[in-house]
Amino acid sequence: MEVELLTPDRWRTEKKRLIGFALRFGDKRLAIATIHALRKLDDSTLDSDASGVYTAVIAVAVHGSRIVGFGFAADGGEGGSLVVVHPDARGLGIGGKIVAAMIGRLGSITCNVAVDNTASMAICFKLGMKAVSMHRGPTGKPTLRFEKTADLGVPIKV
Repeated sequence: MEVELLTPDRWRTEKKRLIGFALRFGDKRLAIATIHALRKLDDSTLDSDASGVYTAVIAVAVHGSRIVGFGFAADGGEGGSLVVVHPDARGLGIGGKIVAAMIGRLGSITCNVAVDNTASMAICFKLGMKAVSMHRGPTGKPTLRFEKTADLGVPIKV
């Protein structure tokens, strides 16, 4: 299994397929606003600017030719973030590898995880993300806000 960070060209090719994957395997846990942000993503944000900074990332986990998971974050997660792993591939560390790749590309990330989503919270804690606040999410559930900044030169352990 390898994780690929998509270029604008690859995003244009895979956009419909990945959005369908998210809707099919997101277990109705994905915020509608995040799906809209993914649909409206300007593919140029997947390239770095003149100073080498990325404002968005899409990381796709592939096993053979099969997509087994993917993640998305825009504006460091402030503009939306999600991770979806195929049900047959859950529990194999794929979600953690996707998030680690996204942190590596963006340098830092924030995400919001409903407290009943223990699998996603486990990924965040395993990667050393810090829960910095709690609020009511879009569905009214208590939700933790997680943050992580990459330690330069130190690989993220998954």
